[in-house]
Order: sequence, then C-alpha cells, then structure tokens
Amino acid sequence: MSVRKMTRIALLSAILYVSKVALEAFANVELISTLIIVYTLVFGRETFLIITVFNLFELIQWGFGSWWVSYLYVWPLLCLSVLLLKKLVKEEFLVWSVVAGCFGLIFGGLFAIAYLPIDPSHALAYWISGLPWDVGHGVCNFVLTIVLGKPLYKVLRMLKNRFFAEE
Repeated sequence: MSVRKMTRIALLSAILYVSKVALEAFANVELISTLIIVYTLVFGRETFLIITVFNLFELIQWGFGSWWVSYLYVWPLLCLSVLLLKKLVKEEFLVWSVVAGCFGLIFGGLFAIAYLPIDPSHALAYWISGLPWDVGHGVCNFVLTIVLGKPLYKVLRMLKNRFFAEE
C-alpha cells in the first residue's frame, strides 16, 4: 500500500471521527452516514478500510462494548449498499439523501441485531424504544445529505483527481 493511500485512509478516517465527536452534543445528528456515502462514491471499496480505522478510533476512545460490535457491521453495510446502488443511482443526491434517511430509520434495528444472541426480547425492546430516535436520525441524515452530499462529493472528486489521479 502506498504512503499516499495510507495517508488518505488515515485522513478520511480522522474526518469521520472528528465529525462524530463534534456533533456528539446533538442526539442522532451525525455526518458519518453522509461521509460514508460520499467516500464510497469517490473511493469505492477503499471506504471499508476507512471505516475500519474509524472503528478502531472509537474503540480506543470508548473501549469495547456491544455498541462497538454493531459498528463492525452497521457502517460497512452502508458502504456495501452504496457500492451496490452506485451504478444505478450515480450522482443523484436526492436519492442518496433518501438512502441516508432510510439508513437512519433502520439504524436502531441494525444495532439491535448485536443483542439478539444475548436476549432476543431485549433486542426487540431496544429497537422499539429507540424508534422515535430513529425517526429523528433518519430526518437528520436526509437533511445533511441533501445539503452537504453534493458539495462534499465535488470537493472530494476534485481532490482525488488533483492528488491521487495516478493511483
């Protein structure tokens, strides 16, 4: 792996992490979903590495917990979804905003999967009790992606073309 690629992965992971920390005061408001969508559109499968480094940052800060296990599949699932839809949706950020909004709506349900082996009734209660939060999460994801998705995409594409074209 080239030094440029390692630097890019580290920098984009740090941006994910800093954006999460910066918005922690606001419940269910996060740029991670928008950034993962944009990263995947620009850098494709490399985004899985970016997510892995981000997850390690989270582990270092907060320690191990069931929530962290969920991070191991929730964020890669968003990346995989974008990879599968990328050729169909292309640069249509209204559609990506809907994808981000839907992801926010199902986020609690995806998180609850980690609790299934422990206690299925707890997993169901966790998911149901969090539904109002998921609605807010979905709305925020939609709004952030519709407002910031395309500008972030254009900037990242420009930076990729300027600094990483030969890779």
